[in-house]
Amino acid sequence: MKIIQIMPDFGMAGAETMVENLTYGLAAEGHDVLVISLFDLHTAITERIENRGIKIKYLGKKRGFDPSIISKMRKIIKAYQPDVIHTHRYVLPYAFLASMGFKAKRVHTVHNVAQKEQTKVGKSINRVLFRYFNVVPVALSEEIQRTIQEVYGLPDNRIPVVFNGIDLSRCIVKESYARKDSFTVLHIGRFMDVKNHELLLRSFARFKGQHSDARLQLLGDGELKENMMRLAGQLNITDAVEFAGLQSNVYPWLHSADVFVLPSKFEGMPMTLIEAMGTGLPIIASNVGGIPDMLANKKEALLIQPSEDCIIEALELLYNDEDKRAYLGQNALQKSAAFSAQTMARDYADVYMN
Repeated sequence: MKIIQIMPDFGMAGAETMVENLTYGLAAEGHDVLVISLFDLHTAITERIENRGIKIKYLGKKRGFDPSIISKMRKIIKAYQPDVIHTHRYVLPYAFLASMGFKAKRVHTVHNVAQKEQTKVGKSINRVLFRYFNVVPVALSEEIQRTIQEVYGLPDNRIPVVFNGIDLSRCIVKESYARKDSFTVLHIGRFMDVKNHELLLRSFARFKGQHSDARLQLLGDGELKENMMRLAGQLNITDAVEFAGLQSNVYPWLHSADVFVLPSKFEGMPMTLIEAMGTGLPIIASNVGGIPDMLANKKEALLIQPSEDCIIEALELLYNDEDKRAYLGQNALQKSAAFSAQTMARDYADVYMN
């Protein structure tokens, strides 16, 4: 099949990593894949994709609504004649208008719970496209499938579920769960309200007060990063918190950490969680969105309500119990096999053909 994947851009975040992994998986299965990026943003992800010999077309989108994108995209579709146009995030209306008159199947991945993924206007447009124009919405989890049913009024048999996947061969699997000189707590995520960095910092400050060897590493960038750096100073934990910025290769960080914490307010199916699972790293995560569909509580992770007391209680348990760290980490590692890029690619190919 000839498949176009369309993203707004390829900043270093979960949806972008998912599209990268899907593109590789589809290409490995023998499909012809073309990638379109609305913005001219060149990152480590785009460099890796292009180094694999996969073409990316950059459309030079301006901020706000940019109608010129539609004609640019239409020229590419006409020249490429795809069998499938697969959209992500907010690009579906652009792609739908650009592809009118072509026979390509239209598929759109909903990357978060449906109530949160789009603006009010975006949800109204998507509702029409899903219900009346045969655009297929794909959910990343059963919970997201349920929210699509609720928001868009679709039966579940019109909403396939395809789990995110990663290239598990890139993971550096942990060999030991013994504590070393420090107890390292790792979080990876964009500095935005939904990721709950303030809660994590406040929880860590209390935990650090009881354990002088505790360290917190925060990977990522975003609009709230400077605010969180100031908060770390106000909490007197600056020396124990490392703001490491964007990292094109997160696997060495995952391998060297003692625990991964994801205290988000809501989530779809976070790629960072799959990366932690593939490393065999013990996980503490909010019991929200698609996360419970990924991990069994107390067997493959500690799933908690996002509060200071719950985070501290979970950290204390793992700090004091090496066997529990190993038990959760090894079970998460076994579960990660369900989230491979090849499995994801084959499942999407089934969606494309049905």
